[in-house]
Amino acid sequence: MSKAKTKDKPKDQAKTKNVLLPSPMRMVWGALAAYYLRDIIHPAFTLIAVMILLMIPILIANMLFPPPKIVALDESEVASDDNEEEVAESI
Repeated sequence: MSKAKTKDKPKDQAKTKNVLLPSPMRMVWGALAAYYLRDIIHPAFTLIAVMILLMIPILIANMLFPPPKIVALDESEVASDDNEEEVAESI
């Protein structure tokens, strides 16, 4: 029997991946393929084709308005209750 190698990584060093979304034209081709398969395999593929086509505006909006990037702050930069009181007193 072989032993599985496990690496203990702290949660702070967790890897993040960027997901590459398909282009809208690839979605159209996928919807057309699902619509074509509805006659061959099952009529429910019509609903799959419609759902794929309804995703296209979401993908286009995601390209035009990307989400803001999250900036991580050090613990020293984060305002705590004590710091807020000191700031209020200095004003």
